[in-house]
Order: sequence, then structure tokens, then C-alpha cells
Amino acid sequence: GEGRQRVQSQDCRLTKLVLMVAATMGLLMVAVATVQGQGFMVKPMKIEVAARAGKLLTIPLELGNTDGGRGRTLDLSLVELTQNGDGSWALIEAGGEGGSELSSCLKWTRLGSKSVSLKPLERTRVDVKIKPPPKARGSYFAALLVANRPDTSKPGIAVTVRFAVPIIVEIQGRPVRQKVRLSDVGMLFQQKNEQTGATTLVSMGIANEGRTYSRLKGRVKVEKSVEGKWKPVATAALKEVGIIPGVQLNLTADLNRRLPSGTYRLRGTLYVDGRRVKPHEKEIAFTGDPTVTKLAVDTALSLEPPELFIKGAPGARRTALIRIENASEETVEINAEAVIPPTLRGVALGELKGKELSCAPWVQVLPPRFKLRGGGRQNVRVLSSMPDDGQAHANYYGKLILRASYPDGQSAGTTTSLVNVGNALVEARPAAKIVKTTLAIEGGSKYIVRTRFSNVGNAHYAPGVRATVVSKLGFTLAETQLSGDDGLMLPLERRNFSGIIDFSRIKAGTYLLKTFVDVAPGQAAVRQLPIRVTDVGGKKSVIITD
Repeated sequence: GEGRQRVQSQDCRLTKLVLMVAATMGLLMVAVATVQGQGFMVKPMKIEVAARAGKLLTIPLELGNTDGGRGRTLDLSLVELTQNGDGSWALIEAGGEGGSELSSCLKWTRLGSKSVSLKPLERTRVDVKIKPPPKARGSYFAALLVANRPDTSKPGIAVTVRFAVPIIVEIQGRPVRQKVRLSDVGMLFQQKNEQTGATTLVSMGIANEGRTYSRLKGRVKVEKSVEGKWKPVATAALKEVGIIPGVQLNLTADLNRRLPSGTYRLRGTLYVDGRRVKPHEKEIAFTGDPTVTKLAVDTALSLEPPELFIKGAPGARRTALIRIENASEETVEINAEAVIPPTLRGVALGELKGKELSCAPWVQVLPPRFKLRGGGRQNVRVLSSMPDDGQAHANYYGKLILRASYPDGQSAGTTTSLVNVGNALVEARPAAKIVKTTLAIEGGSKYIVRTRFSNVGNAHYAPGVRATVVSKLGFTLAETQLSGDDGLMLPLERRNFSGIIDFSRIKAGTYLLKTFVDVAPGQAAVRQLPIRVTDVGGKKSVIITD
């Protein structure tokens, strides 16, 4: 998730702001998720809804006093919501500057109450009412602030805790244009400071000039000109974030090394809702660390097997081997460990928490540290000790991380792998749920099909995603494969896929747009939306009529 904390002190009062965003999997995945702190709770912690223009939508917000010793008063307010350059949420309170009316739903969002008084352990409901204007199109944003009113009757410091709940409204019906582009790539040497040592950062400039709220994933490949040839240096992945309409982001990633000055070539690759957009490439004259003369490049480590699957049972110990080969000419030191996969952190489905599906606490990598010469090989044991304490899940997962470094401490890159420990006593049941399917305008008669889905089963799979346009009689008139992260998808994980359908050869009329997520042979999740196709000036216009 993304979070922000701000602490201010004025007139002996302390104010703390906790901005809660996508720390879990949204409304679908956190039906019982709450945020608690300093004696009160808020549920849900993120409001993301699909609404019809001109129609009133009411969303219940649950507030509770978790303190059994005293009552408290909670104050509620609405503020503008935008983004910082790194993609994190930013609040614009009354009198502040920034944001855009084009993407704000503040004017047409109302609260059922602006304050509630709660007895010890009492809970109550406050309605959030959203009524988009008839001409609303695209995605809109605001934030709900919930603050406990401080007790100023007693001497000392009064503490105010404010929770910010993002409100994301996507208007159903008429599609809007998707226009997210990669505008720039860059690289910067960062001097040593109080927080970090000297390092090199790469960046991607991204602009959303359309009206969609889209998810972004990207990476930057770095090469250096050496004796007239391009030598690969490193590839850095940028964290996944969303981007709202009208915003420009500058996302960065740390290469964890100091690079010498010289001519470098950067190539940025960006995926928007799972679909790759036009890459951006440029050469730069880079001013690096003047004390560095040797180029620290990523070591080419190969793993066999590339992913590790272990079958066991509660109370059983199992050992598996991974062979690691150093294809480079340099000797490196490897630090190995198993950690919880990022997609299992801070997520939940009902009462099930993602961390319960992690095998990292009881998986050991031996040896955890070793040197690997250029061209050398090393066998590493992965020891699994599944606890015998009523383990009821079919699969457990860990992320194996191999951090390579040169003798001088410079990073030589990171290689990762999946470790899966299957429970032989529990049946694996793959399943998916499509959260939503939307259309966005690509241009002409072409439309982008965007779908978001979740793994709601107890097993992993490599999803296959497709979309079709079907007539009333059941004939398939158009079909396309949707693209996105096609690696193994773990339980509780959510992904975005998208692809293009050309409606130019489809006659005006009413049809069904169907999306499929294939999780196993003969097994798929399906979602269908009624659409209407009309002919406008030689181009096809498509709207969702549901």
C-alpha cells in the first residue's frame, strides 16, 4: 500500500495524519477490513465505486470506538485528493492549491453527518452520498477525513489522529479516452546524505493526458558505451502505482550502486493496465561518482530450477536444491533469504490474511551467504519445515532473494525466484473473480478493454485473459487476447489486463462484451456487459448500457 504520515505541533497540540490507500485489495478483498488507531476504527479504508451519471449512490461508512473506557467524538470532512510526483496520494485541504476540477468529485459528494459521538465500544454508520452530474465522464477523486476530537479539558498534549479514506468514482456507460504516455527517462547520481549512502537513481516521467484512472508498471534498462559498444549495466523495476487524469508523475528506482561518468543509453518500458505503450529511449552524458572507475554491472545469475515447488505436510521437513550459476567473469558475494511475497503483504480476503499464506517464516536457505566466482556454480538447499499446528491451506509461498555484490560492496544486482510449499493434505482449487471490466477509447473504432480480477482460490496459476463481442444469438463477432503480467498469480493477488478490440466491422446494434480469465483447463471466470454500437460519422461509437 501507499501511506503518508504528517506530524505537526502547535499550541501544545499534536496532530497526526495517516493516509490510508491501497494497503489491501480494495472492497472486494477487504469486506471486513478496517483501520484502527488511537481508539477508533474506520471501515472501509478505501471507497472505490462505479457510478452512473445523474444517479445517486449511497455508500455506508462504519465508524467505531474501540476504547472500552471512554466515549469519543469523531469529526468527518471531505477534501480534494491528488497525487505527488512519486504516485503517492496528496490531500488538498480548504484553501490549498493544486488538483484539478476535471478529476474532482468533491462538489457532488456529501456526508450524512459531519460528526458522531460514540460511547465506549459503540459503532455507528454514516452514509457517503455521491451523485455525479449528468455529463460526468471518466474517473473522479476526493478523500474523506475522519478525526478524533481531542480532549482539551485536561492539561498536557492533546492528540488528534486523522484517517484519510480515498474516494475513487468511475463513471459507467460512455467510455473516455485513455492517453497515458511515457514522456522521459533519466538518471541521477545522488550524493551521500543522512538517510542513504551515495547511489544512482533512474527515473521515468509519465503523463496522463486522458480521463482514465490507470495502473502503471515500468522498468528502465541502463547500458553504457564501452569502446564503441553498448554494455548492459542494470535493469530497474519501478513500483506499481495508479495515475489519475491530468497528473504528471516522476517515478524513481535505486540502482544501489555508484556509476562512473560517461555516455549511457536508457530505455524505459511502461505498461498501462497491463498493456505496453510506446517505449522511450535516449542517450545521456551522465555525470557520476568521480571516485568510481570500475563499472558495476548486474551479474547474470541463472537458477535451475527457475522456480521451486515442494510438496509436504504439516509437521514434515522437506529439502530441495537450487543450482545457481554465475555466467559473468567477476566473483561476487551472494546473500540469500526467503521473504514474504509482496503480493501477500497487507492483503486479506474475509478473515484470511495474506501473511498466513507465507512460508517465509519456516523456510531456510543454506548457506545464506557464499562467494561465487565467475563461471562458477553453487548448490543451495532450501529447507521447509511446515508447522504442525493445524495448517489448513493448500499452498504457501515465499520469495527467494539472491542479492549479489562485488568485493567493494557495490551491488551486482538481485535475482528472485518463487518458492511454493504445497500441503498434500488439502486440495488445491484455483479460482478467479473479475472485479470489473471497462472500455476506454483508443481512437477511431478501436476500444481498449480493461479488466481487473483477483485470485480468490487457494492455488496459483498463470492466467489467460481474453475478451469477446457476442451477438444476441451467441455468435462471436470479435475476439482479442488481453495482456498483463503473465507470471504465476498467487492467491489474494489482483491484476490488471487490457487489450484492443476493433469495432469497425461490427454493425450497429446491441451486443455482449464478455471477458474470460482462464485459471485451469476448462475452468474460467466470466463477466459480461451489455453494449450498444452505433455508427457516428463512419466510426463506431460504443457505450456500456448496463
